[in-house]
Amino acid sequence: MAMKADELKQKGNVCFQAGDFSGAEKFYTQAIIRDSTNAAFFTNRALARLKMEMFEDVINDCLKAIELSPSNMKAYSYLGQAQLALNHPSEALHSSMTAYELAITQRSPSVASIAAACLDAKKKRWEQREEKRRERECQLMLKMTDIIERDADRAVDELLKKGRMNNGNINISEQEEEIRHEAKERVRTLEDVFGKAEAVRCARREVPDYLIDNITFSIMLDPVITKNGHSYDRATLLDHLRRSQTDPLTREPLSEKDLIPNYALKAASDLFLKENGWAVDW
Repeated sequence: MAMKADELKQKGNVCFQAGDFSGAEKFYTQAIIRDSTNAAFFTNRALARLKMEMFEDVINDCLKAIELSPSNMKAYSYLGQAQLALNHPSEALHSSMTAYELAITQRSPSVASIAAACLDAKKKRWEQREEKRRERECQLMLKMTDIIERDADRAVDELLKKGRMNNGNINISEQEEEIRHEAKERVRTLEDVFGKAEAVRCARREVPDYLIDNITFSIMLDPVITKNGHSYDRATLLDHLRRSQTDPLTREPLSEKDLIPNYALKAASDLFLKENGWAVDW
């Protein structure tokens, strides 16, 4: 007798828990063949494929799961992870932030891990932009160096023409040497300017104290204010409240409904992370 879709899913779960991701993927696929309307089958297969680094297939499964279940937190979370692995940090950030918002709404215990994924995407996006910036600056320096050298070549050509017109009565070799020397000095100055600018960017960096979560001492992704006026990262505070319904600092009673979004601090944190992606690992 043919197994039902749920039975195949359970077999897939057993394989997954045993670390047999390939076997799990096969059972989840068979479950999907029997019932292609169950979003959970697609997210289960997406997770198995994520473990197997089949990132394009993960994306396809997640998109199908979202089509079937628009508020599917797991689908958005796995989608973000696959997009980040494929070096699409902007798309990954959008997916991970959607997963984060759904996790908050659904009171999921995965809030902290999804928040960490959001920060990873922000960091990767910054690194990608930094790489493009360095590339542009390198190309600019090469272009400016080329201009300096071509200007020197033209000046030497003019000097040689003048020497021929004056029947060689001027000291060409000495003046040519002076032109070449001045060009080299300009190139050195150019390299020094670019080098100093990069050194300033790479100097010891600090995250402002007001952006630091007082529990994890990491930069905040989604700051909230307690009724006592203290700000914490939402994911960190929700994790604390699952263990103790008290304010981390005063130990007074505190619940999730007491938390107020700190929009000004969130805007400051978003701007800082946009320009300083390294802060994720600070």
